Amino acid sequence: MLQNFMPIYELAAQLQAFRTKADLLGKSQSLYDPKLFKALLGNIQNVCTEYGFAHTSELAKRSMKRPPAENYRDVSLIIDHLNDSLTSELEKEAICRIPPERKNYFEHDYLFGKEVAAAFPSCSRDIQKAGSCYALGQEDACVHHLMLVLERGLNALAAEVGVPYEQINWQPIIDRIGKQAKLLPRGTQRDFYLDVNAQFGFLKNAYRNHSQHAHDDPYDLEKALSILKHVRGFMQELEKGGVSEM
Repeated sequence: MLQNFMPIYELAAQLQAFRTKADLLGKSQSLYDPKLFKALLGNIQNVCTEYGFAHTSELAKRSMKRPPAENYRDVSLIIDHLNDSLTSELEKEAICRIPPERKNYFEHDYLFGKEVAAAFPSCSRDIQKAGSCYALGQEDACVHHLMLVLERGLNALAAEVGVPYEQINWQPIIDRIGKQAKLLPRGTQRDFYLDVNAQFGFLKNAYRNHSQHAHDDPYDLEKALSILKHVRGFMQELEKGGVSEM
C-alpha cells in the first residue's frame, strides 16, 4: 500500500522555517527556544522511524541526547545535517503526486458515507481502493474495485428476496431476483426491489461487462469519476431502501 508522505513534507517545511530563522539570526548570536527545537527533533525521530528513514531518525536521536545548542548558529548546523540526510533518503524513494482535486479520494474511509460502510462492511476495502486508484490516476483499477462493490450489493439484494447467490454471471442472479420480487405483495417494497434490480441490469451492461474483458477503449479519469459517483449513489440508494449485509 502506498504511504501518505504528508508528514514528511510537514517536517521539511518545519526544518526550512527553522533554517530561515537561523540564517537571519545566526550572525547576531541570538538565543532560541530549546524546547521548541527539541520538540522538532522528537517529531523528526518519530516520523522518520515510521517511514523507514533510519539514518535521519538516528541523527535526530543523537542531537536530542547532546547538550542543547546555544544559539541559532549552532541550530543551523544541526538542521543542515538533518536536511542533507533526509534529502538523501528521500532521493531513494519513488513518490507519487496526487493533484489537489483528487486528494480527498485517497484512502478515504467513508467515501460512500458512514451509512453505506455500516450496511455493507465487506465493501469497505474495495470502496477505499476505488477512491485511491482514482486519486492515483489508475482508472481501470478504480472501476474494477467499483464492480466488486456492486457485486456485493447484488449479493445482499439477492439475500433480501430469498434468492441463493452463487459465484456465476450477474444476469442469472438478476433474472432470479426479478422473478422472486414479482411474487411479493404489491407495494412500495416490491417496487423498490424491482427498480434497483433493473438498475443492476443497466450497471452490468454499462460497466461490468466492459470492465471484465479486454478492450481498446480504456477508461479515462472523467469516466472513472462518473462511474464512481454513479455507484456511490446507487449503493446509498440500496442502503436507504433497507438492503444490507446484516
